[in-house]
Amino acid sequence: MIGERNHPLVSIILPAYNAENTIAAAIASVLDQTYTHWELIIVENGSTDSTFEVCRQVQDERIALIRYPQAGLSRARNIGLDRAKGEFVCFLDSDDLLPPKSISLRLALFAENPNLSYCDGIVLKKNEDLDTLIEEWHPQVPIDLAKEMNKIDARCFCGVTWMIQTSHIQNLRFDENWSHLEDRKFFYELAQTGVYGVVEEPVYIIRSRRGSLMTNHKKLQLAYRRFLLFVEEHGQLSKSALTDQRRFYKRMFFKTHLKSGRLIPALGVLFER
Repeated sequence: MIGERNHPLVSIILPAYNAENTIAAAIASVLDQTYTHWELIIVENGSTDSTFEVCRQVQDERIALIRYPQAGLSRARNIGLDRAKGEFVCFLDSDDLLPPKSISLRLALFAENPNLSYCDGIVLKKNEDLDTLIEEWHPQVPIDLAKEMNKIDARCFCGVTWMIQTSHIQNLRFDENWSHLEDRKFFYELAQTGVYGVVEEPVYIIRSRRGSLMTNHKKLQLAYRRFLLFVEEHGQLSKSALTDQRRFYKRMFFKTHLKSGRLIPALGVLFER
């Protein structure tokens, strides 16, 4: 039980690939945590820039730096999960940050609610220089978490922002055959059982960068279409709810393509079956 331990170990998994310009800030955000009993597992994923050297310069016995040939983001996270020793696990992307109280706030909620399996919080999206707030996302605790996670627009998911009881993960791993939305599939599967909680303070900061995976609209569209098909085969939504999700997907990518001046792809989305 969480209440029996005053200072549980928290494992933070940080994959890194060609992140020489942002990785130092990501690591610094972990070092700046008000809660100090953590381990940071950096999986350097075959970078061609100076990412490994930047990571190696940070000297702290709580940091484990693993160098692994490039095998993709899912593989890197899985290596971290296999190595994690903590009672709790959370993830951090190499261009993002954890606010100083990210760990302590959520551990406090776990201590108050021992039945929780995972805990989320407010997510801030900032510009590349981190000096302008673009968006603030507030998660909502759903009545039925498993059903909510079937939705593209799930009100309880904004990326790899959950802190999770390691015992709840067990042998679940990221699907290494998914290059996009691999986190969506992982957390969908994780949420089939368990209890979700939220703290009403920021726990994660997303750095919006040009050239990131999420700015490749064509690949992202294919990934969301794949997730829709996955949900249709394995999910719990009614036919009408699935229809609503298809409409949401079409509206989302119609607007995305149109905003970027790609009229033909925008029209193509509307006529997809």
